[in-house]
Amino acid sequence: MRRLIAFVVTLIMPLILIGGGGTVAGWGLTNDWDIMVWIGLGMIAAGVLWGLFLFFWASDGAL
Repeated sequence: MRRLIAFVVTLIMPLILIGGGGTVAGWGLTNDWDIMVWIGLGMIAAGVLWGLFLFFWASDGAL
């Protein structure tokens, strides 16, 4: 059961990072806080990179 939870969290984490990053970036744009926008964009980039890593790790790398 513990391995299943770790597996699911690993797969869902990129989506959480991308969604959370979009929320933080949008909140930063609305309130005119530049640092929050950059943090949000960094979270989005981390989510995309994590997703790409998982994709290439789980497959042979062929698109």
